[in-house]
Amino acid sequence: MKADTCACPNCSCKLGEHSIVRHGKHYCCEGCAKHHEHGEACTTAGCQCAKGTHG
Repeated sequence: MKADTCACPNCSCKLGEHSIVRHGKHYCCEGCAKHHEHGEACTTAGCQCAKGTHG
């Protein structure tokens, strides 16, 4: 993972100016920050990282 990409294991989205910081890691959206615990999709259009994550 590069420093400018989401820390979600299956996500390669770039971090925007409103990234979420959780436990010292940076995520592109709240869904990724919570590891898609309730099946939330990534907010980046076309990203399918939630489908490869198991809560």
